[in-house]
Amino acid sequence: MTARTFLLALGGALLLAGLTAARPAASFFTTYTYLSYAILDRESSPRPLPAQGVGGTLTLQANGTYQKRLTMSANGGTMRFDQDGRFTFTPGHIRFTYPDKTGRSRTDEGTFQLHQGQLTITLNGYPAGNQSIYTLRAQ
Repeated sequence: MTARTFLLALGGALLLAGLTAARPAASFFTTYTYLSYAILDRESSPRPLPAQGVGGTLTLQANGTYQKRLTMSANGGTMRFDQDGRFTFTPGHIRFTYPDKTGRSRTDEGTFQLHQGQLTITLNGYPAGNQSIYTLRAQ
């Protein structure tokens, strides 16, 4: 093997490895079930406050759209938080864009980790430093 052939083969292998590493596993694009939801309000407590009776699903589709169907117990009943929109991500960072109740575009962003089918999404809150933390499991 000549030096040129070796360098071409090495370059091709590195390019293929880079494409594989940059592309998430196909299982990332699936429907997840909500396991828990917590809010970190640093003015109230240094620890996240868990919501009760959390359920529902989050579907992330390969075309960049998502459907959120979150439910939780509140005031003696069940509250629904339905949301449809678009998402983008880079390794470890995710952004959700959706219309609010008035039709204006709104964006939530933060970090995510996917490990053995468990997805943890931590979204930046307001004021700065507050967070919403979602834990989900792939169906």
